[in-house]
Amino acid sequence: MPQRPAADIHLQILIMELRLEPKPVLAVCPNTAWQKTLRFEQYRAGEVNRASQVQENGGGKGVNLARVLQSLGFQVAVAGFAGGHTGQCLRAELKSWGCQDLLVECQAPTRSCYTVIDVANQQATELIEPAGRITQDEALRLQKRLQEAGPAFSVVCLCGSLPPGLDGAFYAGLARFARTFGLPVLLDSATDLSATLSVGVSILKINAAELQTLSKGPDLYHSACALQDRYQIPWLGITAGPEQAWLFSSSTVYMYTVPRLPHTVSCIGAGDCASAILARRLAEEPEGTRMPEYFLEALACASASCLTDVPSSFAPATAEELRRQITCQEMSRT
Repeated sequence: MPQRPAADIHLQILIMELRLEPKPVLAVCPNTAWQKTLRFEQYRAGEVNRASQVQENGGGKGVNLARVLQSLGFQVAVAGFAGGHTGQCLRAELKSWGCQDLLVECQAPTRSCYTVIDVANQQATELIEPAGRITQDEALRLQKRLQEAGPAFSVVCLCGSLPPGLDGAFYAGLARFARTFGLPVLLDSATDLSATLSVGVSILKINAAELQTLSKGPDLYHSACALQDRYQIPWLGITAGPEQAWLFSSSTVYMYTVPRLPHTVSCIGAGDCASAILARRLAEEPEGTRMPEYFLEALACASASCLTDVPSSFAPATAEELRRQITCQEMSRT
């Protein structure tokens, strides 16, 4: 894929800003969380460690996705479940953003997650509480709320794992309702996907490890092709941290080489940054004909977020610099 001059990129951004603003993105996040990030100058396992800094914010893939869009000034709504004190904290944060809150109150407290950042060793460790069970009544209330609000959105994002009480039929039902309204669907999950993929999505974004749980092939390329062909997925995006990323269409494969970062702070939420950019671009162009360009942009933002300690946050100038360094090789699918 040819690299365009920076001036052309800025011109493209200007043109998009002049277009009619699309409807909000809907981020469905069934497994919400309350995230605490603890920063240690040097973390020592098995010893008493005192954090030098603590940061609290909402968590879960869909919430992280919404944070990106909100920080860029784009409209977004978050749907899912919230319970207990941590659920109230999550609602308060969404309200402070001006984000539309479509969360359903649930009996189980919203889980807490902890990110432990070891500055000296440039490591981030994630500690995740088990999620509480969602009742059938709670699931039905959320489905009804989304069906009523469906026409108000431009794209539906199905983000993350499903808590106990829900199975693949939950996402499949939301994908079906999205198709009823003619909305593109981004799926960023890797468990119990058969029903959802059978209904149809616009793009599936997963990482290389998740691909292996979905499709057993001799290598990444053949696993991806087999998965895409089985469900006729228009676009399949695969990330692998600092390694090469891949985007598959029905006829073409795009291989992206991302620059090595001088250091990393925390990669938590980096993939959610990528999903947020892809969702916004689908809101602007539902057909996704320029997906290879959008995927490159998404990778740049994901890489930039690894340089910050807040999940799914990045400096746009850093993302723009990284974008210019990403290369893409295009090849025909065989």
